[in-house]
Amino acid sequence: MNSLTIRIEGDSGDGILTLGKTLARVFARTGYHAFTYSSFLPVVRGGQVAFQLRVSDKPLLSQGDLPDIAISLNDKATENFSKVLTQSDALLIYPPPVSPDLQTLVDKIPTKKICVDLKKISSDTTGSTRSLNFVAAGFVIGTLNKDSDELTAIMKENFKTKSPSVVEANAKAIDAGFSIGRQHIQLCSQFELPPSDKARRLLLTGNETIALGALCAGVRFFAGYPITPASEIMEWLAKHLPMFGGKMIQAEDEIASLGMCIGASFGGVKAMTATSGPGLSLMTELIGLAGTAEIPLVIVDVQRAGPSTGMPTKDSQADLNLAIHGTHGEVPRVVIAPQTVNHCFYDTLRAVNIAHEFHIPVIILSSQSLSHRMQTIDIPEPERILPYAEEFYKPTLDENGEIQKFVRFATTTDGRPSPRSIPGTPHGMYRCGGLEHNQTGNPTSSPQTRTIMVERRRERMHAIERAFTQSIAVDHKELEKGKGQPIGILSWGTTASTLREVLKTTSDNGWEITAFRPRILWPLPDALFRKFLSAGFTTLFVIEQNATRQMAELVKGRYAGLLAQHEIKVVSLCKDDGTPFTHDEILRMMFDSLSKDMEQTQTILSTMHSIKQQLNLGGK
Repeated sequence: MNSLTIRIEGDSGDGILTLGKTLARVFARTGYHAFTYSSFLPVVRGGQVAFQLRVSDKPLLSQGDLPDIAISLNDKATENFSKVLTQSDALLIYPPPVSPDLQTLVDKIPTKKICVDLKKISSDTTGSTRSLNFVAAGFVIGTLNKDSDELTAIMKENFKTKSPSVVEANAKAIDAGFSIGRQHIQLCSQFELPPSDKARRLLLTGNETIALGALCAGVRFFAGYPITPASEIMEWLAKHLPMFGGKMIQAEDEIASLGMCIGASFGGVKAMTATSGPGLSLMTELIGLAGTAEIPLVIVDVQRAGPSTGMPTKDSQADLNLAIHGTHGEVPRVVIAPQTVNHCFYDTLRAVNIAHEFHIPVIILSSQSLSHRMQTIDIPEPERILPYAEEFYKPTLDENGEIQKFVRFATTTDGRPSPRSIPGTPHGMYRCGGLEHNQTGNPTSSPQTRTIMVERRRERMHAIERAFTQSIAVDHKELEKGKGQPIGILSWGTTASTLREVLKTTSDNGWEITAFRPRILWPLPDALFRKFLSAGFTTLFVIEQNATRQMAELVKGRYAGLLAQHEIKVVSLCKDDGTPFTHDEILRMMFDSLSKDMEQTQTILSTMHSIKQQLNLGGK
């Protein structure tokens, strides 16, 4: 197999997230690549929880589609699996149903099945059902013919603060599940993966990796307010910042947290905050202050389904317009959207560097699925960890031996900001506030001065675009040129990661598509967008996880003339149901869209349907 997908579902009190994360660590420790996805409700207890783990000997870019091994821990999960499992070579592990109707439903599923009461095994072995998740973990490892020693070692690491009786009970649960699982090895022979490379890698969530990237970038102050799904960034930095002389403050709300970060940055300390959509909405006025006062800072927006409180634990990509245009007036800012856990590290490093090189607020657009996803990444290379060392103002003498006057907001020839001073620097005092100001910071209502300052902020964005367009193209290879095919695809954020697997599928089947997956979304990398839109395709699919086609509308507004010149039809493929795109979903949506114009796309369809049959995608 190229990859193995395991999905576990049951009650929220069954320890499913612990079970899934533990299995992910087992595979990662033995050298395999892991990619997880979890689905849970925004309540302390109650409702269904699902965890999907995909493993492979090769790097993974999405959570996978239908599970190869489905583990049901209650009747609701069994019912859910019965509706989606269609592969005859899949395996369903389920508890004895409480109703004959459910058993009849299970019997109709074409998959292989194992009916086993894992709760009873836990109760018989440990005297409690609390170790159900470790019985299940041992059972899975046993059926896959793996060694249980690594599983037991990881459990002991995770529960080292618990009492010895808890650790002993979990160890017994693992052994019991493992012994019974070994009896079913023959049903899982088709799930054997190629040998791993045994390489050492990190297994981190997106939130943890953003926090790690901030620490390596030199961030030494974090203020935030707990909000799902961003809270883990604050929790991680609360533990690790003090080790490096940093500080973390839990503020009373999101407005206060950003105000504290502005104050820390004004004082010369690299500062960051993290929130989700509702918090970013509250921060918009202070983003304007940071923009006009030219205060560098980083804001992480871990997007979730909205509006208002929305669905706090579900995925979305609907904050793009807010991130780019939010705040009154016109405020310069940079928006970066990582696509993988690995990107989270380097894009956070880049965000901090941009903020301090250009004295500008930078927004990192993550999302719920990326924030909670566990993914194996290579250990960051030390030579790529290059924090920007900002040069602050120091008094200098002119040709007459006099101290040169400090001009904080001086106009420069290349659009880059002039150095700022740290409060208390001799001869470096200036006014810093939210009122429009002149070059020394003094408030002004002069139309002429206003025009100069507006143009100064515009030129800053042009300077950023010039500075980073080349590095985007060379470092990240985000513009992939197809061989004259009439289809182009544009995507961003976590959806762009799944798109990479789609592109590999189509390329392997002889259909190379021109694709663009930008990670810097604002300012738009204009030169690369123009190159992309001039590649020769006539249909542009824009794939994003929102209902209002935010990226598609942005591109159509900015490049209307170029789209008309090349006769490009823009087709939005959107969804906003709280779940991330899957590989098969994107392909099915493309097929359905193309089939609506048979005459224009007959050549495309003949090739694409061939691919569809080879992949056994099903669907419309």
